[in-house]
Amino acid sequence: MNRIHTFTRWAWSFLVVFTLAFAMSGCEGDDGAAGAAGPAGAAGPPGTDGPPGPAGPPGDDAAVTPIESCAVCHDAGSYASAAEAHAVTGVPTISNVAFAAAGPDLQVSYNLLIDGEPVDDFTSVTSAYVYTSADGFTNFIPDPVTVVPGTGGDFTATITDGVALAGTAARFFLRVGDGDGTRAVVSGDFPAAAFPDLVSDASCENCHGPKGLVVHPTFGYPGMDSSDCVTCHKGEDGLGFLDFQDSYVGIVHGIHNSHSFPAGVYEYDVDHVFDTTYPTYMMNCSVCHSETSQLAAVNAMPVSGNGCFSCHGSFDSWDLTGPPDLTFHLTIADPATADCTACHDGSIARPTVADYHNGVAPAFRRGPIFNGEDVGVTEGAKFAWEITDIVDDGTDLAISWIASYDGVGVDPCNDTVAAGAPAFHNITGSNLSMLRSYAQGDDFIIGTSTSAPGQALSVNVTVDNTACAAGIATTTIPADIVDASIDRGIVALQGRPWVLSPIDNATAIQVRAKTPTYEWMVGSGDAPLMARRDIVDTGECLKCHVGSLYMHGGNRIDNVDMCLLCHNSASNEQNVRVATMGIDPSDTYDGQVGETYEMKTMLHRIHSAGEEGSPAYVIYRGRGVYGFAPDDSLLPNWPGTGLQTVFGSTIDNDGNPGSYVITHNFHAPTYPRLLNDCAACHVAGFDDQPDPTMAMATTVEAGSEVWEDQVDDVLQGATTTSCITCHADAASRGHAYQNSWTPQAFPEGRDTIIDAAE
Repeated sequence: MNRIHTFTRWAWSFLVVFTLAFAMSGCEGDDGAAGAAGPAGAAGPPGTDGPPGPAGPPGDDAAVTPIESCAVCHDAGSYASAAEAHAVTGVPTISNVAFAAAGPDLQVSYNLLIDGEPVDDFTSVTSAYVYTSADGFTNFIPDPVTVVPGTGGDFTATITDGVALAGTAARFFLRVGDGDGTRAVVSGDFPAAAFPDLVSDASCENCHGPKGLVVHPTFGYPGMDSSDCVTCHKGEDGLGFLDFQDSYVGIVHGIHNSHSFPAGVYEYDVDHVFDTTYPTYMMNCSVCHSETSQLAAVNAMPVSGNGCFSCHGSFDSWDLTGPPDLTFHLTIADPATADCTACHDGSIARPTVADYHNGVAPAFRRGPIFNGEDVGVTEGAKFAWEITDIVDDGTDLAISWIASYDGVGVDPCNDTVAAGAPAFHNITGSNLSMLRSYAQGDDFIIGTSTSAPGQALSVNVTVDNTACAAGIATTTIPADIVDASIDRGIVALQGRPWVLSPIDNATAIQVRAKTPTYEWMVGSGDAPLMARRDIVDTGECLKCHVGSLYMHGGNRIDNVDMCLLCHNSASNEQNVRVATMGIDPSDTYDGQVGETYEMKTMLHRIHSAGEEGSPAYVIYRGRGVYGFAPDDSLLPNWPGTGLQTVFGSTIDNDGNPGSYVITHNFHAPTYPRLLNDCAACHVAGFDDQPDPTMAMATTVEAGSEVWEDQVDDVLQGATTTSCITCHADAASRGHAYQNSWTPQAFPEGRDTIIDAAE
């Protein structure tokens, strides 16, 4: 444009000069005498304004082209690559730790990688400790420790006079670094194990990640695992000069089980009060004590004051009034150090921790617990349950499914639970059903529910619609009437099978078998299925959420692909807060018309909600209102937890004018690893800048109360939504909207976005 302006200005100047030159060259006669000037005339009065002209035709509305340009800068390899920005760096991997005597000295050989690459500059030792089982103390190593690099990340550390320091059994702890602030911990035992093997490092990493938990950042310590921490925080003697409060079991049980303490928090001291949202449940001891020998040792732990109080805090955790009346416990002078085995010897009272936990179902539809494991989890893991085929004739869906238990195929129509013979739908109390949805682009967002945006409908699996032959069940349900352009569908077989309880073989229990899903081509089913993009690995979720990755009556279990049928980008709970409870948006706890509960928004927002500066995330559901934020003061008019009147509601629980009363829940989640550690949930190499013709935009408002109509939804870009769920400040939102669009409805809904991107 500037070049056009320059050319125009140059051409006009040339024309003026040329014209003047031509005019001057044509006038060669003498000039005549100047005439006398005439008198100046007076200016006339201004005229009156004329009537306004007719209005012109209306102009076209300003059009927004809904294209996200995020990938221009943030795609892999770009100058502001999102993948590089989220990369977790400085992660040490220590392996092949071995000890050998070299005369009086002790040599420690090991391999050290940083971010998977060998290094040779980690030769500084910033701290060195040794715990000796002979005296039960942890001491500084008095003489210098030298580190010499080899090749490929191999190192040898020499501890002067280390053999004498070790005695009969010791654990050594070396903190090594590169001199620029990146550090790693090398620990191990010589000449024999200094501690009983009770907790695996792998179980800690399942939640806290490969970088470990950074517990002493003020002192420059890197992330550590259990085997490192117990060097100082060991048994009941704590650091050797402190008390049980500083022992490893006291700290770890106290922090992880803080919500079960009488006060609802664990107070290490006045400056360190923990309100931890542990993602599973503490009676499932196998989560941390994951090896067979470890769990056996824990199950055999005698009932003791400190051992029990490490989780329960005090006698206030139990109702001792009976029956039987156990209030005599309150007369014990020092319960923490009392010899409980005088009574808890198996004759008067149960002797071990396992004896007290066995048979307890610790929370909603979990358990029962047996020998430190959730039977629902261990028995559910024995199932291989899958949908094998769908025949879609346009009128009915004939869905075939099979199951095996403990490696042996079973009859899906069995109606009597017996050893090795589970039951599914042919038993009273069954909760099996078929849930289905349909795809737009690559996302299953076309549920056929008319009562909630984007939601799938279910049909119960019954003896009337299911028949079995040769170990194959076929459940026939009516086909949905969907748009002719929709070619992909997905079905989930939700519910839990029944088995005999290993605790009581006369009792049938429901167990946690993974919910199977199956995608099919709507109609003939002849066209090849296109695999949906890989985003989240369910196995990564289950590392933290052991026995807790389900809700909704406990019938949707351990499969993210199933979760997406309802927690999709068209989901929104506007139908609850507005239609069911009658709340004006200005009176909601977050000031919004509605909130999506799609997976990326919900999981990003919940996992980051406890971080300082995070915005509140509020979901209104028919079973409760759920608030997530660093503090409940961020929720205007929040009435507190428990059964409460919903602020601003004008419809009561019966659908009449009045106020709605429902349970309020608040959480400030304590996410156990770095928020930018995408590998905690996502598959390796997932596309963080997805194709906008495949990844569907998010419904931030559901439009009219015709909930199945998605054309009038107010939409926000898929990539934009992914980013601003964590980067939620105003500047980040403004940047995202500037490079996509401000949330709005489009003439053809998501089709407008798809067409613009093609």
